[in-house]
Amino acid sequence: MSDLWTRRIASLLLGGLIGVYTPESVRLFVLGVFVMLALRIVLWRPRDFWGLSFRPEILILGAGVLAGLLYGYMGSLNIEPPLVLDRVQVTGELTDWNTGEDGATGSFVIIDDSQTTEKQGQGNFRGKKYRLKVYPNAGGELPEGWTLVRPGDTLRFTAKIEQPKPPGTAGQFDLPLYYAVRGFSGGITAKGNAEIITPGDPPFSWTLRSRVRQLLEQISSSQTGVLEGILFGDTSRIPEEDLEQYRITGVYHVFSASGSNVAFLFILCWGVLRFLPSLPRTGITILVLVFYAILCGGNPPILRATLMGVLVLLGRLGSGRSHSLRGLLLAALILFFWQPLNLKDIGFQLSFMATWGIIVLSPRLMQIQRIKSWPPALKIALTTTCAAQIATLPFLISTFHRLSLIGVIANLGVLFILGSIFQLGIIGVIFSFLPFAALPLFQVSLWLLEVISGILFQLARMPLADVWVVNPGILFWVCWYGGISVQLIGKERVRFTLQVWVRSLRRRLGFLGVQIFGMVKKVLPFPVDKEFPEVISLKLDRALWEKAALFGLKGERIVLIFLVLLLLWSPWNTPHALEVTFIDVGQGDSILIETPKGARVLVDTGPKTSRFDAGERIVLPYLLQKGINRLDALILTHAHADHVGGAGAILGAIPVDWVGIPENGEDWLSLEAKKDATKSGEKGWGEERGLTPELVTQLAQKGVRKMTAGDRLVLDSEVQISVLAPGGILEGTHSDENNNSIILRLESPYGQSVLLTADMEEEEMEEIMKTGQDFSADLFKIPHHGSRFSLVTDWLDQIDPQTVIISVGKNSFGHPNSNVLKYWEDRQIPIYRTDDMGTIRVRLDKKGIEVLP
Repeated sequence: MSDLWTRRIASLLLGGLIGVYTPESVRLFVLGVFVMLALRIVLWRPRDFWGLSFRPEILILGAGVLAGLLYGYMGSLNIEPPLVLDRVQVTGELTDWNTGEDGATGSFVIIDDSQTTEKQGQGNFRGKKYRLKVYPNAGGELPEGWTLVRPGDTLRFTAKIEQPKPPGTAGQFDLPLYYAVRGFSGGITAKGNAEIITPGDPPFSWTLRSRVRQLLEQISSSQTGVLEGILFGDTSRIPEEDLEQYRITGVYHVFSASGSNVAFLFILCWGVLRFLPSLPRTGITILVLVFYAILCGGNPPILRATLMGVLVLLGRLGSGRSHSLRGLLLAALILFFWQPLNLKDIGFQLSFMATWGIIVLSPRLMQIQRIKSWPPALKIALTTTCAAQIATLPFLISTFHRLSLIGVIANLGVLFILGSIFQLGIIGVIFSFLPFAALPLFQVSLWLLEVISGILFQLARMPLADVWVVNPGILFWVCWYGGISVQLIGKERVRFTLQVWVRSLRRRLGFLGVQIFGMVKKVLPFPVDKEFPEVISLKLDRALWEKAALFGLKGERIVLIFLVLLLLWSPWNTPHALEVTFIDVGQGDSILIETPKGARVLVDTGPKTSRFDAGERIVLPYLLQKGINRLDALILTHAHADHVGGAGAILGAIPVDWVGIPENGEDWLSLEAKKDATKSGEKGWGEERGLTPELVTQLAQKGVRKMTAGDRLVLDSEVQISVLAPGGILEGTHSDENNNSIILRLESPYGQSVLLTADMEEEEMEEIMKTGQDFSADLFKIPHHGSRFSLVTDWLDQIDPQTVIISVGKNSFGHPNSNVLKYWEDRQIPIYRTDDMGTIRVRLDKKGIEVLP
């Protein structure tokens, strides 16, 4: 970055990044470090090749980092504290509204908080904006009144207000951050009918989008939702199976309504208005770009792209040129000042890095000898696609843990067609109030989309088109972007700098050695050889130092490939103690066991409903975030959906050596199980069976191992698991499924024991007691999410745990029961709950038991 202002803007953004990512608990420490560095810079005496003229710029850059850091700290103030208020009456203005197959969503600003104030005890809701969700009733229709509302209306209705907690599990979607970046305080779920107090006038942008939707509904095509997504960045009307093929093929970015859309719109407007003088041509294009950003909802990627477009146009009014990298950084800086947390938003990060790659890396790629002679259009498409993917790869892997191996080919094959689809569609939007002109444009766009969909569907079916990838860790980031930096700076320059640093280090170590020798010589009672100072001063062979400094610059391709493969494999992601992790999956169970020698066993996989799959959204990302790319075993304690619902996502993504199920007299793989699963598969969180037909098929392909009392599993030479139940098959109980659950007792190599109790109830607890098995425990998972049916005090009195864990989430069953909590509180045993503390890790080693909520 030779440009002066580019460096200064980058320093502010660097400080902002550090500020938004610094945990609150260490902010004072980080600030103190920066203050000490600032003092060191002020007192600095220029040496070596830096020169006197560089000192003022160093001070400016340091001040920029510090200012960005302090402003970044303020970002956390935009996240509202966790809060849940149920069945309160709210009055406010509807500012956005969108209906879909699974209900309706919108934006709602509270203007009367009298009832919420009464429940909360303080009036702090007036003027806050919330994300509104209205679910359909049993008949699939919205409650009365909601079909008539429009943006601008003042409404009154009963609702549940929720300001969400921070994510309780590593790798989980950060909903509070998502809301804060988009200006929401939280979410509101409507409970019942809506009363329109004052009708309002919807904004023109909403009217235009509604008009476009009405026109698209007149065309019989399965791609209308996809076209809306491409035009406006709204995926709410796209079937999940269609979205998945876009994810697999690496073309999902077409729904982000960001850089590519703005670029296509920019080119379209600039070309259409070529007959106008420069000033009106520029002004009209800016207005079109700004209106399009409003039309798409003003998310961070579209704002970044729009700001860049505006800066490019303003640059043409001045000198006729614009500095692309400076424009990118300036756009990011404006968004940072507007909302510091934008720097932490993954949508903004991907958009920013993809654009940086296109600006900085694609010119370098174009200089590759093999593609210099290619046709310009193909060369530009290839280099921009590759540059964007190179720049964003670590972000994609660390956030989504998925890597599209077919992405470059897919993007090259459909990039220009998707651009044509967008341009035809946006012209149709412009003429949407003239149906005879708009409908043919939309029809052609949809025909092209059907062709694209067929191509992507075939590409998505190719072997290894998309792979799940473990989190490679910070070293991968350093090596990846370090390698890019070496290429940008120049190998010779990096080699020279390393040589200077090594020589300087050798000189300083030598001086330090002489000083140490002088002090030692004074206290020694005997004379010392005169050559000894040279040994202490570390005057090593010059060639040895230089070879060490240049290692990695010779044969860098082999070194880089080796490091990438090693870091993606992540073989060192193994705990040094026995760890039992209770993953926060909501109302359900999922427990990860990791031994010191690297064995991994997952017990249950959390719930799955028609709207939420804990296996895909929480458990799988958590495993990959920890660098776990295979499991020694997956144990499914019983067939309820809140325990086995997420198993399909796990089995479909990572290798599992074997799957354990209870020996309870039931054939999980039979045709009857499939029929039963079809009847009850997706009814909710509760006591419904979780054996969907898809999961039954996966289990049949994998093969299962039935587990019963007396079985003993040896995870490695030191860690063993005893199966305490099921023994005799229990029938006619309050819940036969619960009372035939797999109950496990884990024995650590350090003498502690862990009892994992699934959903067992009174009958199974009594059955275990009759067998005379040892069910003592130092760490005890309270059965059945704290249900009253598992409060058998005679049984519980016989165990003396140091700590108890409750795996529980939001539910309508009253879990955990107040009597259960009182029982353990009376015994003065600490209770840890996943709904309060998120994912809970427990380390068992020779020092004892350490709970890390």
